[in-house]
Amino acid sequence: MSHFILYTNPRSRGRMVRWMLEECEATYEVVPVPYGEPMKSAAYLAVNPMGKVPALKVDGTVLTEALGICTWLAEQFPEKNLIPPAGHVERGEFYRWMCFALHLEYAAMDRRFQLLDNDPERRFSVGYGDFDTAFNTLRQHLKTREYLVGDHTTMLDLYYAGLLMQFMQPRGTDTDNPHNRPVLPIDDPVLGPYAKRQMSRPAFARAAALDNELAARMASS
Repeated sequence: MSHFILYTNPRSRGRMVRWMLEECEATYEVVPVPYGEPMKSAAYLAVNPMGKVPALKVDGTVLTEALGICTWLAEQFPEKNLIPPAGHVERGEFYRWMCFALHLEYAAMDRRFQLLDNDPERRFSVGYGDFDTAFNTLRQHLKTREYLVGDHTTMLDLYYAGLLMQFMQPRGTDTDNPHNRPVLPIDDPVLGPYAKRQMSRPAFARAAALDNELAARMASS
């Protein structure tokens, strides 16, 4: 079995990767990386030149990008059934929604930072069109479905749940700053219950407890 080292911060998307590791019941080490100077230090830039977390070191090889890491982990633990079989059309659907997650992220960031998304030329040029089109596409897909793809939970459900909750919560404590406000309502009638269903899984509870414990240790050090 490969040796995993997770470089993370409990206030980052490293939470998604830890959740996935717990779902896979993988054995892994954790290296906490504080924001600021430590994340931009020469030591950490040798791990990830972007100076961001998460990163997963696998037997000396470094993987970055939370969505890519989680997808790779799903492939490494096929017995957990967190990704459709290779060659099956559901794997194609999986790839579709994996890529669509990037549109949601761009749309949400544009909305959070109040970039114009109502300009016809801009809607034509960007892949997701506009915020409402992107998120309504997801709502329509999930309106009558329990899971994003297939008839059971996959890695994408975990990733989307984490992503949606990020969009439904304020960024930081300065909520007077419009850039820190949620871009989705926590009581969204489709996306809210969908995210909460995924977060009712035991692996999420384990991962959240571990990250909260790590956050407390980092705050006191």
